[in-house]
Amino acid sequence: MYADFGDYGTILPGWIHHPGVLTFIDEEEHGVRRGFILLGFYEPEDVHEGTYVADLLAIAVVPEFQGQGVGRRLLEYAIDLASLAGQRVRVPEIRLTVADTNTRAQQLFRGCGFDVLDARHGAYDGGQVAIRMRRRL
Repeated sequence: MYADFGDYGTILPGWIHHPGVLTFIDEEEHGVRRGFILLGFYEPEDVHEGTYVADLLAIAVVPEFQGQGVGRRLLEYAIDLASLAGQRVRVPEIRLTVADTNTRAQQLFRGCGFDVLDARHGAYDGGQVAIRMRRRL
């Protein structure tokens, strides 16, 4: 799913096993996996001390389940989790990074209230421009 963007076969396991990252898998009743999200929390330099930002590190939907609302449900779940965390500590927004070539995902994110924070947030190993987006909670 992420092969065009870089070596995520190495990156994803590191995130999955990191204690500050929550991993959620969407499954059908019979254990068929449809997609997943990785949601991390960190204290960014650009906000007040004691304030955290939720970061949607990864969201993916298995190709045969794309276009069926799985991605939207996973994204809404990540937003809900970030909001829930905000009841315990200050979490004013959720951020994510998306490739400039991934217009389908950008459309989903905009439809769920995300806007562009940084249109040139670096580049993926595959050469795509990274767009940083955020949604206030």
